[in-house]
Amino acid sequence: MKSLIVINPNSSQIVTDGIDAAVEPLRKFGTPIRCLTLAEGPLGIESQKQADLTIAPMLELAASQNAAAGFVIACFSDPGVHALRDQTHLTVIGIQEAYFFTALTL
Repeated sequence: MKSLIVINPNSSQIVTDGIDAAVEPLRKFGTPIRCLTLAEGPLGIESQKQADLTIAPMLELAASQNAAAGFVIACFSDPGVHALRDQTHLTVIGIQEAYFFTALTL
């Protein structure tokens, strides 16, 4: 079965573990969710330069996910969202983008 792939573009496994715990309630809806850490990423993303440097390795990580149903970029600066959309026909959502679109509906 295909999985929703949630990519943490920093290298902090603790952050990825927190993301995995946060999405746990969503697993009951049936689509498997896999949370991945970008090992090549910085420990945290605090600048545009750091965000930009995650894009190429994140695209490689996403390309290696043969059983992906879609992707979520789990970083509030949404690094690589547009680049990943150019690379795949699957849905790609950035958490900042999702936050703002949700806020606009309120």
